[in-house]
Amino acid sequence: MTQTQRSRIRFMPRLGAVSLLSLGLVVAASVAPVSASPGAAPNGSAGGSYVAIGDSFTSGQGAAPWLPGPCLQSVSSSYPAITAGSSSYREALNFACSGADTTATIAQLADIDDRVESKASLVTITVGGIDAGSNQVLAACAPDPTSALCAFAVNTASANLPGVGTKLVGTYSAVAAAFPKARIVVLNYPRLFDPSFPSPLVGPVNSATDALNSVIAGAVAATGNPRVSLTDVTDEFAGHGIGSAESYISFDLASPAAFHPNALGNTAGYAAALRTDGAVRGR
Repeated sequence: MTQTQRSRIRFMPRLGAVSLLSLGLVVAASVAPVSASPGAAPNGSAGGSYVAIGDSFTSGQGAAPWLPGPCLQSVSSSYPAITAGSSSYREALNFACSGADTTATIAQLADIDDRVESKASLVTITVGGIDAGSNQVLAACAPDPTSALCAFAVNTASANLPGVGTKLVGTYSAVAAAFPKARIVVLNYPRLFDPSFPSPLVGPVNSATDALNSVIAGAVAATGNPRVSLTDVTDEFAGHGIGSAESYISFDLASPAAFHPNALGNTAGYAAALRTDGAVRGR
């Protein structure tokens, strides 16, 4: 038996105790920046700023160590930090945080200096999973993923997706209004599992992610704003889910990093997708 096979078997029982939608859609949002204090302008100037907002996929929760505080912001390996370090942007002002929804993401705008908002040229955002109901599904499914209560919670979350789309349209529009000169790049979510991973949750979890990504794409289109665009990260993460030879997703179930992109995923997944789409230029 190979090391990889032993690892897969060891994680199987614990995966069975985790809700399928919470695995597929564990994301969050908030208000604490990585490289500046709330309201600050980068290096005393707001010109050409890159601002990142939204949830835990943007905060870098999967790439420890984290800055002090509740937001689980990676010290140096979030995709905004990696993008800024390898692009023409001097730095990223990251206001993303673990644990919220579209309402919290909009609230982040109040913590950003008006000069930054008026002159920023790029904003990136991930949000939507919490709105889809991942917290409720976790509460219902963690005790028994085969229960009728769990099935009801999953079905309810699926039924919520059209409403999530409406919230996302409002969020993207609010962000575009707050940053009148910026390109607003919405990033979606990677499939968490490699199809070869031996768990009955793989198909449903990946399908749940696909469903949310479809809603995100529709919401971007529905804004009708040419400054709001979608960067699809699924190609970059293909073949690199949990259970692959080179996983871009953390699966240490004892760590808050679990089911979030690790440093490699933020580099070769999210940051690479931004470069491929032309959202950022190299130095």
